[in-house]
Amino acid sequence: MPKTQPVKPPSPSSRQRRLTPLGRTRRTEEQRELLTDVLGEDAPNIFSTLVRHPALYRKWLPFCLHLLTDSAFPDRERELLIIRTASLCGSDYELHHHIGLGSQAGLTDQELAALTGEATVKWPTRDRLLLAATDQLHAIHTIRGTTWHALTGLLTTEQLIELPMLVGHYILLAGTLSSLGVPIDGVPALPEPDTAPQPHSAG
Repeated sequence: MPKTQPVKPPSPSSRQRRLTPLGRTRRTEEQRELLTDVLGEDAPNIFSTLVRHPALYRKWLPFCLHLLTDSAFPDRERELLIIRTASLCGSDYELHHHIGLGSQAGLTDQELAALTGEATVKWPTRDRLLLAATDQLHAIHTIRGTTWHALTGLLTTEQLIELPMLVGHYILLAGTLSSLGVPIDGVPALPEPDTAPQPHSAG
C-alpha cells in the first residue's frame, strides 16, 4: 500500500508585489460584473488580480468555482487534496484560505498539521491513497499504477477524472499566485502603479 510522508512547505521566497489587486475605483464595468460571483467589491485578492485579464478570467472562473463548490469529492476530501497541494507548492495564499475551510469541512487540527508537515497521522486507507496520488501528481505529474489501481476500487469515474484536474488546478494557482506576487488578503497592499507593467525588450 502506498504511504505518504508529511511534507514541509518551502519557505516563502518573497512577498514582492508584481501585479497588485485591482482597486475598486480602477475596475471597469466589465471587471465589476465579473467579480459579482466572488463577493463583488470585497472580492479576494486572487480574483481582483486575475480579473485584470477579463477574457481569460471569464473562462477560468466557472472551472474554478465548479471544483470549489460542486466537486465530485465530499468537502473534507476536497480540502484534504487542496491543502496537501498548497503545502507541497509552498502556497501561503491558498493555505491561508483553505486551512479554515478544511477545519469547517471536518479535518481535525492534527490532520491539518499533518498535511503541512507539522505532525503525523495514521490516515485511513482512502485518505492515504488520495494523499499518495497528490504527492505523485506534484512530483512526477501522474498517478503511479499501483496507486491508481487501488483508487479504482474506491472512487467513482467522476472522482478519478477530477482528482488529477483538482490537484493540477491548485498547482497552477500556486504558480500563478507566486509569479504574480498576489498578497495574502488582509496584508496591506503596496501602492498601485499608475500604469501596467511594460514588456522588456530583448537584448
